[in-house]
Amino acid sequence: MTLALSWIAAPLDEQVTAVAELLAAAADTDGVAPISEAAALRLHHPGTTVVQHLLARESTGRLLGYAELDERLQRRTAEFAVHPAHRRRGVGGALLAALLDRVPGPLWLWAHGEHPAALRLARQAGLTRQRELFQLRRALAGPIPQRALPERVALRAFVPGADEAAVVQVNNRAFSWHPEQRRWDTGELAVREAQPWFDPKGFLLAVDPAGELLGFHWTKMHPGGLGEVYVLAVDPDAQGSGLGVALTVLGLAHLREQGASQAMLYVESDNTAALHTYQKLGFAYHHTDAEFLRP
Repeated sequence: MTLALSWIAAPLDEQVTAVAELLAAAADTDGVAPISEAAALRLHHPGTTVVQHLLARESTGRLLGYAELDERLQRRTAEFAVHPAHRRRGVGGALLAALLDRVPGPLWLWAHGEHPAALRLARQAGLTRQRELFQLRRALAGPIPQRALPERVALRAFVPGADEAAVVQVNNRAFSWHPEQRRWDTGELAVREAQPWFDPKGFLLAVDPAGELLGFHWTKMHPGGLGEVYVLAVDPDAQGSGLGVALTVLGLAHLREQGASQAMLYVESDNTAALHTYQKLGFAYHHTDAEFLRP
């Protein structure tokens, strides 16, 4: 098989369509999305030269594999996928080799759902497992615990065009330690507000008597009755008040009202406090996304 690899800063519409079809086929076969939502959004909304797309095609032009390299903030991170019909033909190895060749220093690589082929390639390349992101789920048919908001805290829905700056500020303060989430700006929100799933009624804001934002729970509905604790953030000055748990259960109740039968969320495997809280709220382990590092 003759394989052609090409780097592209801004994919054409037909290339985006081909990649989206490949990713959908991989997700359908594996039961887990092969790349993160953030990477998929960057594919559909290009506009930065620090994100590069790698296409692996055979001589006929058919797309066999895809990779994205995010070079922001010097923490270069890559994600890649191979079409299920063209696996075990060296495509994944070629993508990984091209990524490693392009980045001379440290490179982080995701293996979503701990796919066996991705784990095998990581071992062969001498990558070290550095991070695990757990997906947890819980059914919404049973009782949802009740937790009151802290005294003098009110709940309201997000207002598009008015609340973006405050949300970004709280998000970045709450996730100052997080490799990806700390990077948000109003552009990140704008891209997501333009998605078909966006619903401001499911974007719950907790404010103090002066109207200052203390925290928020952004929920998301997926097809098939799956709801998500999409982003849950509490400003550091408001942490320890029980606001995070109260926002969580209010968001779960909203998802159930929207028809969700299950709820999911992501949490770092070493965040023991958050894991304990979510387990008390009925969440259980579903799968792991592992991140590897080439030093």
